[in-house]
Amino acid sequence: MNFEFEEEHRILRDSVREFAEKEIMPYGEEYDEKGEYPWEIFRKAAKLGYVAADIPEEYGGAGLDYLGCAIIAEEFTRADSSIGSAVLTASLGCPMVKYFGTEEQKEKYLSKVVKGETPSAIAITEPDAGSDVRGIKTRAERVEGGWKLNGTKTFITNGSISDWVVILAKTQPEAGYRGISAFLVETNWEGYEARRIKKMGLNCHDTAEIYLKDVFVPETHLIGQENFGFYQLMRFFNESRVFVGAVQLGMAIGAYERALEYAKQRTAFGKPLIEHQAIQFKLADMWKDIEAAKLLIYKAAWLIDKGKANPALSSAAKLFASETAIKATYEALQIFGGYGYSKEYDIERFYRDARVGTIYEGTSEIQKLIIARVLAGKLRL
Repeated sequence: MNFEFEEEHRILRDSVREFAEKEIMPYGEEYDEKGEYPWEIFRKAAKLGYVAADIPEEYGGAGLDYLGCAIIAEEFTRADSSIGSAVLTASLGCPMVKYFGTEEQKEKYLSKVVKGETPSAIAITEPDAGSDVRGIKTRAERVEGGWKLNGTKTFITNGSISDWVVILAKTQPEAGYRGISAFLVETNWEGYEARRIKKMGLNCHDTAEIYLKDVFVPETHLIGQENFGFYQLMRFFNESRVFVGAVQLGMAIGAYERALEYAKQRTAFGKPLIEHQAIQFKLADMWKDIEAAKLLIYKAAWLIDKGKANPALSSAAKLFASETAIKATYEALQIFGGYGYSKEYDIERFYRDARVGTIYEGTSEIQKLIIARVLAGKLRL
């Protein structure tokens, strides 16, 4: 058992941290205020191989293992919660194509993301179906040469800026979750419309509601097997939840480090804040939870790299890291006091951005349900 990074991962962490501190950290407030996607930073990160870094080299990617991807995620959001997360989620649509797409789909679409030409997206959630994937109503009707898609998707990251989106739709509605298929849709196709959603945080993210009106999808753009979309999605979640956990972990670390530095500099009642026991306990709890979250994230990523992805551990990693991020940003803001509530310091932004972590990619309640089902023997590893 070894709790140290291999040399290649240490080198990766150092190089990513250098990039993030130079190209991401100084611009967080600016992009949060503008509410614009950080295109220039996205392209710089892609040029260095930090976007969709697990994509194989034959499709233009860096071919990194999943632990390497988790390291990149952690360092990006440590630098800034909003820009870091926006750049990282450019890869959202890639796993479904990477694992289940045809060679033509991989060559054409994955390369666009790793080159920094466009982010990708995956559209699962609907107005009446969030955690309950089986309840989606978007319909794919068979027509000559392909399908026609009709329905509405909501809270879709990159939905209005991506060139292509993976759409989950019912191809056999009467079959429930066994009648779901995945389609690769280009956003410039007739009938695709997206409207950006304003949010509490992650303001430089693009989050959209998507309207599909008789969107024709050719047969060549079915991803994997027809009616196997749900099973494909479960593999996607086993990995994506670890990635989101790493994103949230980075936010927790960024908030903690800023609070620690502030506590050393700020004085109250004649001595630095860090010499007050009440502040010491807050920092100690933050550090403790961050270290525990790291172990969960790194182990879950390591299992993925070993080909032994564990749904319970992936859910536990995402659950604990996201709740740690909320606690850490809350306590960090408390340490900053009134200054933390102002936009003068990064903590206010970290606090807003971290909050969605227990909601997206499966709520905390859903993660607990998955863990419980594994323990009860109702979900196989």
